[in-house]
Order: sequence, then structure tokens, then C-alpha cells
Amino acid sequence: MSASMSDAPTCGGIDLGGTKIEATLFDATLTPIKTRRVATPQTEYADLLDALSGEIAWLRAEARQSDLPVGVGIPGLIDPVTGCSHTANLPAKGKPLGTDLMARNGGTIRLANDCKCFALSEATRGAGDGYRTVFGLILGTGLGGGVVVDGALLPGPNMLAGEVGHAALPAPLVAQHQLPLLPCGCGRKGCFETYLSGAGMTRLCQVLTGQSRTAPDLVAAAASGETAAGQVFAVWLQIAGELLHNLQLHLDPDCIVLGGGLSKIDGLDHAFSEALAQAALPALRAPVISKPEFGDSSGTRGAALLVRSAPDQGMTQ
Repeated sequence: MSASMSDAPTCGGIDLGGTKIEATLFDATLTPIKTRRVATPQTEYADLLDALSGEIAWLRAEARQSDLPVGVGIPGLIDPVTGCSHTANLPAKGKPLGTDLMARNGGTIRLANDCKCFALSEATRGAGDGYRTVFGLILGTGLGGGVVVDGALLPGPNMLAGEVGHAALPAPLVAQHQLPLLPCGCGRKGCFETYLSGAGMTRLCQVLTGQSRTAPDLVAAAASGETAAGQVFAVWLQIAGELLHNLQLHLDPDCIVLGGGLSKIDGLDHAFSEALAQAALPALRAPVISKPEFGDSSGTRGAALLVRSAPDQGMTQ
């Protein structure tokens, strides 16, 4: 697809995942023009730099703009002081990924956590458009989120806002269902992520039934009326309700947009609204809970928004 004068490319977005790197060229209205995917190098940092630089070069060649600004969403955190990346499943842990990309490619390159990119995308003409405080909640391999207030990512000394997956599970639910406090990838025990992520639903099933079943299998079985699967899913929703209640107490968002693989569960937005109603304090006005407008495209779109926004939307290295 070629760009006309009205849809000339203005920025690029890259979504760095554990298995693939997706790059998308956007026009002035944030309409995607072209997309390319390559495999994510798994072992060597130098190979990862090469792959990302290749995607940046591809975006700039397609745009015919050597200094095209590019945003990159990564599955991890970036230290806003040192610029070092903290990633669990990529060969970039402790590395100044942004600095190295800038040194190799030049121009404007900004990095941010992929959950933050999702939240920014959905708050900008997405499912959260028109709401002042939007929380993007990612339910996938892990559990994370991002907070957008008045169209901008919530800043902080660690850029941590939205990392709800590493909050502690509520003691009453742990006791009620006799849930063991499992180790989390962050180094702590008993985090929400250990039971509320996709892998967490499998762990919950193992604890409650002694069976090892994948999240898609459990969801399908629960929908078909299987009692054991339905009970596991009900407890999972109860845990989700407590997390949503925590979000309400701490941020009081106007809108919560669900993302990640588990967000595709049929009717999950309504189920989460009901779970929050069961957990919340009485007489509170509930946030709107919705599915995403841009779905899987929100990663690259949100990354592109990093370079269409103020400098504090991401790390400029």
C-alpha cells in the first residue's frame, strides 16, 4: 500500500515480544500503512539489537525518511535514570537498550513498557477515548497494566504505575481457598500474577482440582457447563474482582480496558464488571470495563504514540 500526501507516514511503532518483533508504519491519523514481523532473537543481546535496528531501518526506508521517529514497546521495565532494561524473557536484562538503539540508528527513539503502550493506545481514540483516567489491564502470559490520565501516561520515578501483577493476593481469598503462595517471576511470592495470568489459571486449576489444564481448555469447559472447570473459573473471577477493587481504591479509574490473550474470553468484560460489583464497597460508581478497540494492534500503535506525544511518554535514550 502506498501513501498519498494526506496519509504520508509520520511515525513508526515496534512491539517487541518474546517470540516476534512487529513493526508498523503509521500515517498522520495513526492509520497503519505497512506492517512487518520478524522472529525475536532468544539468546544474544547483539542479535536482538541487530533485529530491532533492522526493523527501524525498514520503517525508515518504507517512509523514505531517514530520521523517522520510532517508538518501541518492550515486555519489561526501563530504569528512567540509568536507561537499563529489566526484562525476564529477552536477552536485554541490565542492558541500555534505548541508548544502544539510538547510538546505532540515530533520530528519535523512545521506549516504554508494552502494557503502558497498550493503555496509551486505547486511551487515544480507542475503547478508553473520552475518559479522563484509563487503566489498561493486560491478561496474558503475565499480568500488567498502564495508567493514562488526561491523555498522558502517569509518570513516576520508576515508571511503575500499573504494575498490578506484582501486588499481593488478598489474605481472605488465600485462606478461603487454601491457595499456596507461589513464587513469581519478580522474585516475590503470592503475587496476583501467579494465579490471574494465563499460566496462573492453569496453576489455580492444579491447586483446586489436581488437574493440569490450559486456560483455553478451562474456559471452554466452563462455558459448556462442566462443574469442576466452572468452579475454577469462578474462583479466578473472584481473584480478578479483588484486583479490580484494588484498582478502584487506589486509582478510581473511569474506564478499564482489557487486553492480552485472556481478554478474548467471550463476555469477560461483563464477567469482570460483575466480579467487581461483588468485591467493591457499597454505593460506589463502577468504572466502565470494556474490550479493546485496537486489539493486537494496540502494541505498535501505542509505541508510535510515544513519539507523537510529550517526551515523558517514554524513555528517550
